[in-house]
Amino acid sequence: MRSVVHWPTLFTLLTLAACGGGADTALNPPIVDTLPGGIVHVRNTGPTAWRDTSGWRWTPATVIKPAEGSPGELGDIASVVIGEDGSVYALQQGPAVIKAFGHDGTFVRTIGKEGDGPGELRRGFLSIRGDTLLIQDAGNSRLTIFRTDGVLLRTVTSPCCFYWPPFVIDSVGRAWVPGRGANNSSSWFRVRMDGSTVDTMAMPPMKDFSKQKMWNVTVARGNDRMQMIMPAPMQPATIFSPRVDGMIVAGYTGRYRFAILRTSTDTARIFDADAAPIAITEAQRDTIFANATANRDEAVHKALLASAHMDDIPRTWPPWLHMALDGQGYLWVALPGDAGEVSRLQVFDREGRLLGNVPPPSPKMFDLPTAWGRDRIAVLDEDTDGRPVIRTFRLTRGDTP
Repeated sequence: MRSVVHWPTLFTLLTLAACGGGADTALNPPIVDTLPGGIVHVRNTGPTAWRDTSGWRWTPATVIKPAEGSPGELGDIASVVIGEDGSVYALQQGPAVIKAFGHDGTFVRTIGKEGDGPGELRRGFLSIRGDTLLIQDAGNSRLTIFRTDGVLLRTVTSPCCFYWPPFVIDSVGRAWVPGRGANNSSSWFRVRMDGSTVDTMAMPPMKDFSKQKMWNVTVARGNDRMQMIMPAPMQPATIFSPRVDGMIVAGYTGRYRFAILRTSTDTARIFDADAAPIAITEAQRDTIFANATANRDEAVHKALLASAHMDDIPRTWPPWLHMALDGQGYLWVALPGDAGEVSRLQVFDREGRLLGNVPPPSPKMFDLPTAWGRDRIAVLDEDTDGRPVIRTFRLTRGDTP
């Protein structure tokens, strides 16, 4: 069964008027199919809410750059979160401590300190929901839970040794903590704020992992042999993230398509859009290959050159580079430019409709920790002297939905 979903006429006219009208501002209603098995497929042929970059926009809000030697000075920041009111919390390591800043960027307090005792930290990732601040301290195999005013609430045992973001608290108060489940599978342990584990959910499988081009590197040193297996540069990857409503969004960088999952194997909806291929020049491919095979250890360098092949470097940039979910469940996807940098963002609503393009607020927003709130983000950056600085941005929607 196929149906073309049209946005209400009045809304469309208002949107066109906001964008200036004219034939070149025509929007594209998505095509919605119901596939065998009941999976909904949303096919986007273009933006549905605004054309080009005339809709939503990230505008600068604050710059957090405490003076050197001051209590709020930023050190080695591992994780950042942003509250609904624009307050920012940065987890520093070496020594481990959380630094809290107000919505105007002023330093407020430190929370916790380095160590293994109650309220003490090693390293990990932050998450926030309302006035509750969680640290998945994988170094100590525990969740440490504070109020945002610095009061320690409780400490809960959690899986060891997993450090990747995003670390999500969903709308019913479950923290999705990564760890190893049955048969050593990658899983989420969903933990309530009182410390009880609700359940364990397997993470989605890695798509086409067996088709990735791998480099097998063997280095002999006397009687010792060191062997490494590493993917060639720019191999397609599966990326997924829990959504605040308990669903999971998964994408594969080899194709501009995403899935909304109820569980790791139960797909509710898929959606996709067009992405014109962008060629990688031969000079760029040479640079990518040289960087991937460079190594200070001469033996490792030679072994890499023996295993690596220039043909393993793709000739086009991936259709998309990164994805992130904000606090309302909107999906933000970073698209590449001619040099592989983030050239623009595309935003999809919770049903998989492509709303439109948004200029990236910072070219580094996906390279270093970035915190996504409901309508704000905090991006970890550096100043001209190489010192850490946190820039916050507010989402301006204008007349668009």
